Amino acid sequence: AAYLVTALLVAASAAWHLLRGNAEPAVRRMFSMALWMLLLAAPLQAVVGDFHGLNTLEHQPAKLAAIEGHWENTPGEAVPFTLFAWPDMQAEINRHAIEIPHLGSLILTHSWNGQFPGLKEFPRDERPYVPIVFFSFRVMVGLGGLMIGLAVLGAWKRWRGMLYDPSSRGLWRYALYMGPAGIVALLAGWFTTEVGRQP
Repeated sequence: AAYLVTALLVAASAAWHLLRGNAEPAVRRMFSMALWMLLLAAPLQAVVGDFHGLNTLEHQPAKLAAIEGHWENTPGEAVPFTLFAWPDMQAEINRHAIEIPHLGSLILTHSWNGQFPGLKEFPRDERPYVPIVFFSFRVMVGLGGLMIGLAVLGAWKRWRGMLYDPSSRGLWRYALYMGPAGIVALLAGWFTTEVGRQP
C-alpha cells in the first residue's frame, strides 16, 4: 500500500508536467517508473487483500460481516456480494441494496454456495458500527480497481509506444486525478481495520 501511495503521487507529478508540455527525460523516467510500480503493486495488493479477507473471516468474523453488510444466512443459499447499500443497524437490514448473487460466497469461502457468519449471529454490543466499515471498505476497493485500471492502461500505451504521445493526454489526466487516491485508500483501509476491530 505504501508503494502504491508513492507510485501514484510520482505518476501524478509527472503527469502534471506532461500535460504542460514538459516531456524532459527526467519527467518521462518518473512517469515510466511510477507506472511500472503500479503494474506490479496494484494487482499484488488485490491478492494480499484476498488473503487478508480470509484471515479476517477466521479471526474477526463480526468485522467481516460488517464489511460485507451481511446480516444473516438463508439455509442453502449463497451469500451475494453487496456493491452498494445503506446498512440500517436498527432494523438489521440493508436498504437500497445492489447485489451480485453468489459473489460474496465465492470471494470469501472460495465456493459457489459457501456461507459465513452474519451480523445477527453476534450480540449487538459486539458488532462494529456497520456504515463506516461498510463504506470505507468500498472506497478502498473501488480506488484499488481504478489503480489497476491505470496500471493496465499505462501498460497498453507503453506497448503501443504511445506513453508520451500527445494522444495519451487522457492517460495523463487519469494519472493526475489519481494522485491522492493512494492516501485515501490507505486511510479507508485503516478505518475498516480499526473501526471494525472486534472485540
